[in-house]
Amino acid sequence: MSNKLFRLTASEGKYNGRAKLYPSKNGALTIVEEMVCSNFIFNPNGLELRGLRGEMKIGKPTPELEKIARSKARANAKIKDLILCNQFDYFVTLTLSPDKVNRNDYESIIKRLNTYLANRVKRNGLYYVGVPELHKKGGFHFHFLMNDCLPLIDSGTVVRPIGGRPVRSETARKQGYSLEDCRTVYNLKDWKLGYTTAIRLQGDRRAIANYVGKYITKGKKVGGRWYYSGGDLRRPKYFYFNTDFDSFDPDYSFDTPNGEMLVRSYL
Repeated sequence: MSNKLFRLTASEGKYNGRAKLYPSKNGALTIVEEMVCSNFIFNPNGLELRGLRGEMKIGKPTPELEKIARSKARANAKIKDLILCNQFDYFVTLTLSPDKVNRNDYESIIKRLNTYLANRVKRNGLYYVGVPELHKKGGFHFHFLMNDCLPLIDSGTVVRPIGGRPVRSETARKQGYSLEDCRTVYNLKDWKLGYTTAIRLQGDRRAIANYVGKYITKGKKVGGRWYYSGGDLRRPKYFYFNTDFDSFDPDYSFDTPNGEMLVRSYL
């Protein structure tokens, strides 16, 4: 932790420093970020989150656009924390068939989606985070990160090492790719409302978190929510402290409505 660190009593209220820690599966905590402000703004009740992040302003955005930008930033940060705190195994896409459900009726869609997810949480031990995506011509589909607990069947398609859309296994072989180097594309056996794909995750979790976060950055809020989450998810822990602002050695800094913010990252 930072030099010159000391705690305040609960009655003294606010702090100028906050450390974020990620819990592991066995409960051990690892510090991932320290933030120190030029003012005493941090509070365990979370009120410091208002106006915490600095913003890049282009031109003169309207108050409504600024509000949306702040909302997106908060959602993006939260979903990235969930992804980095938990071990997900598959990137799952759930689509909706027009002969099974009205793809433009969000209330009907989300009710059936929530029922499906809640049942899998209870019966299979599912935990997940996900984002909705609007089609250009209307309608929805959903992208989720899920743990390995649902019944899968081989779709007969693979993702080649070069990436891109899935292709038939035979097509990949004819193109000279070893199937051992390709990722199998599965379908969720018990999703009855449309087509699905489930691809095992690989690579750096931070890259995965950034990839999922882009759906929020480029998308629109659907049904009043930027993202969905459920199951027994681990979440970040926070430790509040006071330290000497001038002696804190940051990786970077930015201005906020609450004062200058110094940040040290351990990721």
